[in-house]
Amino acid sequence: MIGIKEVVHLNIYPTKYSCKIIFFKIDNNKIEILSEVDKKILMDNRVFIEKNAREEYINEIATYILNEKLKYKKCESIFINIQENDIILKNIKIDSDIKKKAIIKAVDIEIKEFCNSSINNYCIDYKKMYNDGVDTEVQVVLFPKKYIDLFSEICDRIGIEKRAMHTNFNLLERLLLKKNVMESMNNLEFGVVEFREKDLVISIFSNRMIKNSYVIKKDEFTQEIGESLFGKCKSILVLGEKCIDDIKMVQIFSKIMEIDFENDIEYIRNYKRVSPKEYFNITAKIINWKMRREKNEG
Repeated sequence: MIGIKEVVHLNIYPTKYSCKIIFFKIDNNKIEILSEVDKKILMDNRVFIEKNAREEYINEIATYILNEKLKYKKCESIFINIQENDIILKNIKIDSDIKKKAIIKAVDIEIKEFCNSSINNYCIDYKKMYNDGVDTEVQVVLFPKKYIDLFSEICDRIGIEKRAMHTNFNLLERLLLKKNVMESMNNLEFGVVEFREKDLVISIFSNRMIKNSYVIKKDEFTQEIGESLFGKCKSILVLGEKCIDDIKMVQIFSKIMEIDFENDIEYIRNYKRVSPKEYFNITAKIINWKMRREKNEG
């Protein structure tokens, strides 16, 4: 119950238009949402270039969290998930004859061809996806350091040491792998749409891996954009806080995929069960925690 001193976890989900802050506790396969707020606070360019705007943003989030945290015995961990258009996902093909030590250099050369900003402004992560004997496909993620710096300041302000930051598509990929969705779809292409208040996060999967991910404003999503993104998709999975009009936006392009998340984790909010699809990011994080713990124990 809210108000009882207990160990909790914290999820922060910022977008350009708001910042969702969720305190939750874990009891085996049950997650209780203890408090949830969607603060209407802009994360625009001013936050990253103007000292006063940055301090105002940090202070509003940190003050709320510090006040809310007083209700609980301890906030054990915090994780931030984020997805914006300046987080770049790119799949690059490299000659398979290139030795492992030279892959990073080859990736850097490819990155400079499509990255307009200085490469020093990004944290770069890459993983080898497959090797067909001719080409090696490498998935590269460029994560802007500005987000890490901003939310590190917030974590420092609220005094939580155990922290992590993820992209939405990374959490989504882990969740779909756990649910064997990639395997069941074989090499078929499918889409995943997360409905947010003012925009859509659209991810395209093919050959059992994520190919592209985009953030598109709802009022800028057109028939032409839908056809170009979902034209080859055999089905579409919808997530987030969606309504009938949201689903209508995408169901004309392919059939809606249904996945049962109920067997993994049950969500309780205000003593009532709620759909896990609203909290897929937390579900993915919890599943990842459990898999890591089982691996360590094994």
